[in-house]
Amino acid sequence: MLNTSAQWSVLKNGSRVFGLLGKATPFGLSSFTRHDVARAWALTSESGCLRLERLTGEEEVTTDQLVLPTPFSYEYGIDGQSGSSSEMIRAVFGLLPGELEQLVSVLRQGSFPVLGFSQVDMRCSVSGCTIPGYWPHVVVSNMALYGNVVSLETFVRIVVASMPQGRLGLRFPGLQPVLKQLMKVMATQRRGVLYSREMLELLPPTPLTA
Repeated sequence: MLNTSAQWSVLKNGSRVFGLLGKATPFGLSSFTRHDVARAWALTSESGCLRLERLTGEEEVTTDQLVLPTPFSYEYGIDGQSGSSSEMIRAVFGLLPGELEQLVSVLRQGSFPVLGFSQVDMRCSVSGCTIPGYWPHVVVSNMALYGNVVSLETFVRIVVASMPQGRLGLRFPGLQPVLKQLMKVMATQRRGVLYSREMLELLPPTPLTA
């Protein structure tokens, strides 16, 4: 049961494993409590996809905590009893840190793309979603004026969409295990709605009744 406050935590509900970044508010993220179940939107991450969703209150808050990039390291993962589990990290972030770094490195032309870091929220230049501060993302150019930040989910979608024409599997045989994981991420059915400040303002503050 969700009977304690939680933020940057790993939650379980049956066979589902996902990350809870916190309670989404127009001013940012804060701790999610039992009292927020019926009246607030939770920002969750499953397979690297950030969504606003309603929690049921039946979710189990584990002792595992999300570990996010810092100014000194792009590594991310999970700290706790299950922190060393690759499947647990993939369940929350979609890709292991090494897989994302390998993908970005192989696709790099000149100086970009590169892994990005920001202490404040940013906006994905393609999907328009909000990327929370410290959350993994990709920078595709040095032209910030024209939009150069891409969310992890959007980056995966672009790579998968370019696979047939780009023949990435043939050109980069070493990427095939990562590309297979990307296909699994794309096949994941995510509940909730895309996270953005504008969407949060449009959503009803309390659940709609039939």
